[in-house]
Amino acid sequence: MTLLFPIVFFSVLDYTYFNWRKNSMKVKNSLDEILYEHIVESLINGDYGMGQNLTLDELAHRFEVSRTPVVQAVKLLANDGILQIMGNGRIYVPEYDQEHVRQMCEVRQMVEGHALERFMSGLGLSAESVLAQLNRYSEEGVRLTGSSFSPKEFAMLDRRFHRLLVEASGNRILLETYDRVQGRFLVSNYLLCPLRLRDFSGTARDHVRLVESIRSGDITRAQHCLQQHIEGVLRRL
Repeated sequence: MTLLFPIVFFSVLDYTYFNWRKNSMKVKNSLDEILYEHIVESLINGDYGMGQNLTLDELAHRFEVSRTPVVQAVKLLANDGILQIMGNGRIYVPEYDQEHVRQMCEVRQMVEGHALERFMSGLGLSAESVLAQLNRYSEEGVRLTGSSFSPKEFAMLDRRFHRLLVEASGNRILLETYDRVQGRFLVSNYLLCPLRLRDFSGTARDHVRLVESIRSGDITRAQHCLQQHIEGVLRRL
Protein backbone atom coordinates (compact mmCIF):
# COMPACT_ATOMS: atom_id res chain seq x y z
CA MET A 1 0.00 0.00 0.00
CA THR A 2 1.33 3.46 -0.86
CA LEU A 3 2.12 5.84 1.99
CA LEU A 4 -0.22 8.80 1.94
CA PHE A 5 1.06 10.94 4.81
CA PRO A 6 -0.12 14.50 4.18
CA ILE A 7 2.31 17.32 4.87
CA VAL A 8 0.31 18.44 7.90
CA PHE A 9 1.32 15.26 9.75
CA PHE A 10 4.87 16.51 10.03
CA SER A 11 4.39 18.70 13.07
CA VAL A 12 7.16 20.22 15.10
CA LEU A 13 6.94 17.32 17.54
CA ASP A 14 7.38 14.86 14.68
CA TYR A 15 10.54 16.68 13.67
CA THR A 16 11.89 16.69 17.20
CA TYR A 17 11.22 13.02 17.82
CA PHE A 18 12.64 11.97 14.47
CA ASN A 19 15.89 13.74 15.22
CA TRP A 20 16.11 12.02 18.62
CA ARG A 21 15.70 8.62 17.04
CA LYS A 22 18.05 9.40 14.18
CA ASN A 23 20.76 10.67 16.49
CA SER A 24 20.40 8.05 19.20
CA MET A 25 19.82 4.90 17.16
CA LYS A 26 21.60 5.77 13.90
CA VAL A 27 18.85 4.25 11.78
CA LYS A 28 17.79 5.22 8.32
CA ASN A 29 14.77 7.38 7.61
CA SER A 30 12.56 4.32 7.02
CA LEU A 31 8.80 4.01 7.00
CA ASP A 32 8.70 2.32 10.39
CA GLU A 33 10.75 5.16 11.90
CA ILE A 34 8.39 7.77 10.44
CA LEU A 35 5.42 5.78 11.68
CA TYR A 36 7.04 5.66 15.13
CA GLU A 37 6.97 9.45 15.20
CA HIS A 38 3.33 9.69 14.17
CA ILE A 39 2.17 7.22 16.79
CA VAL A 40 4.07 9.20 19.42
CA GLU A 41 2.39 12.41 18.29
CA SER A 42 -0.99 10.72 18.49
CA LEU A 43 -0.25 9.74 22.09
CA ILE A 44 0.87 13.27 22.98
CA ASN A 45 -2.19 14.79 21.35
CA GLY A 46 -4.45 12.54 23.41
CA ASP A 47 -5.76 10.45 20.49
CA TYR A 48 -5.10 7.35 22.58
CA GLY A 49 -5.60 7.15 26.32
CA MET A 50 -3.73 5.27 29.02
CA GLY A 51 -4.71 1.62 29.16
CA GLN A 52 -6.25 1.71 25.70
CA ASN A 53 -5.81 -1.32 23.46
CA LEU A 54 -4.34 -0.81 20.00
CA THR A 55 -4.39 -3.18 17.05
CA LEU A 56 -2.03 -3.50 14.12
CA ASP A 57 -4.94 -3.32 11.67
CA GLU A 58 -6.27 -0.12 13.27
CA LEU A 59 -2.88 1.58 13.10
CA ALA A 60 -2.30 0.41 9.53
CA HIS A 61 -5.69 1.78 8.50
CA ARG A 62 -5.21 5.10 10.28
CA PHE A 63 -1.82 5.81 8.76
CA GLU A 64 -2.57 4.15 5.41
CA VAL A 65 0.30 1.70 5.45
CA SER A 66 0.67 -2.07 5.42
CA ARG A 67 1.01 -4.09 8.63
CA THR A 68 4.76 -4.67 8.19
CA PRO A 69 5.99 -1.15 9.10
CA VAL A 70 3.38 -1.03 11.87
CA VAL A 71 4.84 -4.18 13.42
CA GLN A 72 8.34 -2.71 13.31
CA ALA A 73 7.23 0.67 14.71
CA VAL A 74 5.34 -0.98 17.57
CA LYS A 75 8.43 -3.05 18.43
CA LEU A 76 10.51 0.14 18.61
CA LEU A 77 7.89 1.83 20.78
CA ALA A 78 7.73 -1.17 23.10
CA ASN A 79 11.52 -1.26 23.31
CA ASP A 80 11.47 2.39 24.42
CA GLY A 81 8.75 1.69 27.01
CA ILE A 82 6.18 3.85 25.21
CA LEU A 83 3.86 0.96 24.34
CA GLN A 84 3.56 -2.49 25.89
CA ILE A 85 3.12 -5.83 24.15
CA MET A 86 1.66 -8.71 26.16
CA GLY A 87 2.53 -12.37 25.71
CA ASN A 88 -0.67 -12.89 23.73
CA GLY A 89 0.33 -10.13 21.32
CA ARG A 90 -2.04 -7.53 22.76
CA ILE A 91 -0.75 -3.96 22.38
CA TYR A 92 -1.76 -1.25 24.79
CA VAL A 93 -0.82 2.16 26.13
CA PRO A 94 0.77 1.82 29.60
CA GLU A 95 -0.95 3.22 32.66
CA TYR A 96 1.27 6.07 33.80
CA ASP A 97 0.99 7.90 37.10
CA GLN A 98 2.77 10.72 38.88
CA GLU A 99 5.18 8.28 40.51
CA HIS A 100 6.33 7.16 37.07
CA VAL A 101 6.94 10.76 36.00
CA ARG A 102 8.71 11.44 39.31
CA GLN A 103 11.11 8.58 38.65
CA MET A 104 11.69 9.79 35.11
CA CYS A 105 12.46 13.25 36.53
CA GLU A 106 15.03 11.67 38.87
CA VAL A 107 16.78 10.10 35.90
CA ARG A 108 16.64 13.38 34.00
CA GLN A 109 18.22 15.19 36.96
CA MET A 110 21.09 12.70 37.06
CA VAL A 111 21.73 12.76 33.31
CA GLU A 112 21.26 16.49 32.74
CA GLY A 113 22.98 17.41 35.99
CA HIS A 114 26.09 15.43 35.10
CA ALA A 115 26.06 16.84 31.58
CA LEU A 116 25.82 20.38 32.95
CA GLU A 117 28.73 19.79 35.32
CA ARG A 118 30.92 18.43 32.51
CA PHE A 119 30.07 21.36 30.27
CA MET A 120 30.70 24.01 32.93
CA SER A 121 33.97 22.28 33.88
CA GLY A 122 35.24 22.79 30.34
CA LEU A 123 35.02 19.14 29.28
CA GLY A 124 32.42 19.58 26.56
CA LEU A 125 31.63 21.80 23.62
CA SER A 126 32.60 25.45 23.18
CA ALA A 127 31.02 27.42 26.01
CA GLU A 128 30.57 30.55 23.93
CA SER A 129 28.59 28.92 21.12
CA VAL A 130 26.46 26.79 23.45
CA LEU A 131 25.59 29.75 25.68
CA ALA A 132 24.66 31.82 22.65
CA GLN A 133 22.28 29.13 21.43
CA LEU A 134 20.80 28.52 24.88
CA ASN A 135 20.19 32.24 25.19
CA ARG A 136 18.41 32.29 21.82
CA TYR A 137 16.23 29.40 22.91
CA SER A 138 15.34 31.06 26.22
CA GLU A 139 14.46 34.37 24.54
CA GLU A 140 12.34 32.60 21.96
CA GLY A 141 10.60 30.70 24.76
CA VAL A 142 9.57 33.94 26.44
CA ARG A 143 8.20 35.18 23.12
CA LEU A 144 6.25 31.96 22.51
CA THR A 145 4.50 32.20 25.87
CA GLY A 146 3.11 35.61 24.93
CA SER A 147 -0.06 36.47 23.03
CA SER A 148 0.75 34.10 20.14
CA PHE A 149 1.27 31.12 22.43
CA SER A 150 1.78 27.82 20.63
CA PRO A 151 2.07 24.76 22.94
CA LYS A 152 3.59 22.57 20.23
CA GLU A 153 6.18 25.13 19.23
CA PHE A 154 7.18 25.69 22.83
CA ALA A 155 7.36 21.94 23.50
CA MET A 156 9.78 21.60 20.60
CA LEU A 157 11.86 24.50 21.89
CA ASP A 158 11.92 23.05 25.40
CA ARG A 159 13.24 19.74 24.08
CA ARG A 160 15.91 21.48 22.00
CA PHE A 161 17.00 23.50 25.01
CA HIS A 162 17.48 20.47 27.24
CA ARG A 163 19.01 18.30 24.54
CA LEU A 164 21.61 20.99 23.87
CA LEU A 165 22.52 21.01 27.58
CA VAL A 166 23.29 17.31 27.37
CA GLU A 167 24.96 17.51 23.97
CA ALA A 168 27.21 20.27 25.35
CA SER A 169 28.76 17.71 27.71
CA GLY A 170 30.64 16.20 24.78
CA ASN A 171 29.68 12.71 25.98
CA ARG A 172 27.94 10.81 23.16
CA ILE A 173 26.80 7.92 25.38
CA LEU A 174 25.27 10.37 27.83
CA LEU A 175 23.37 11.98 24.95
CA GLU A 176 22.10 8.61 23.72
CA THR A 177 20.89 7.82 27.24
CA TYR A 178 19.13 11.16 27.41
CA ASP A 179 17.39 10.63 24.05
CA ARG A 180 16.01 7.30 25.19
CA VAL A 181 14.80 8.61 28.55
CA GLN A 182 13.34 11.83 27.17
CA GLY A 183 11.12 10.13 24.60
CA ARG A 184 9.44 8.05 27.28
CA PHE A 185 9.24 11.00 29.65
CA LEU A 186 7.57 13.20 27.05
CA VAL A 187 4.81 10.71 26.28
CA SER A 188 4.03 9.87 29.92
CA ASN A 189 4.12 13.54 30.94
CA TYR A 190 1.71 14.68 28.25
CA LEU A 191 -0.62 11.71 28.69
CA LEU A 192 -1.07 12.76 32.32
CA CYS A 193 -1.53 16.42 31.45
CA PRO A 194 -2.34 17.06 27.76
CA LEU A 195 -0.30 19.54 25.78
CA ARG A 196 -3.30 21.79 25.13
CA LEU A 197 -3.78 22.34 28.89
CA ARG A 198 -0.21 23.39 29.60
CA ASP A 199 0.99 26.79 30.74
CA PHE A 200 4.66 27.06 29.79
CA SER A 201 5.29 30.55 31.19
CA GLY A 202 7.01 29.14 34.29
CA THR A 203 9.17 26.91 32.12
CA ALA A 204 10.22 29.88 30.00
CA ARG A 205 11.27 31.85 33.09
CA ASP A 206 13.20 28.85 34.39
CA HIS A 207 15.16 28.67 31.14
CA VAL A 208 16.16 32.32 31.44
CA ARG A 209 17.35 31.83 35.03
CA LEU A 210 19.25 28.69 34.11
CA VAL A 211 21.09 30.43 31.28
CA GLU A 212 21.99 33.29 33.61
CA SER A 213 23.36 30.86 36.21
CA ILE A 214 25.44 29.03 33.59
CA ARG A 215 26.85 32.33 32.34
CA SER A 216 27.84 33.23 35.92
CA GLY A 217 30.12 30.18 36.03
CA ASP A 218 28.68 29.06 39.37
CA ILE A 219 28.18 25.29 38.95
CA THR A 220 26.36 24.89 42.28
CA ARG A 221 23.89 27.64 41.40
CA ALA A 222 23.34 26.23 37.92
CA GLN A 223 22.80 22.71 39.26
CA HIS A 224 20.24 24.05 41.73
CA CYS A 225 18.37 25.95 39.00
CA LEU A 226 18.26 22.83 36.83
CA GLN A 227 17.06 20.65 39.69
CA GLN A 228 14.29 23.11 40.61
CA HIS A 229 13.29 23.38 36.97
CA ILE A 230 12.91 19.62 36.48
CA GLU A 231 11.07 19.25 39.78
CA GLY A 232 8.65 21.88 38.50
CA VAL A 233 7.30 19.27 36.09
CA LEU A 234 5.61 17.51 38.99
CA ARG A 235 4.20 20.75 40.38
CA ARG A 236 2.64 21.52 37.01
CA LEU A 237 0.92 18.16 36.59
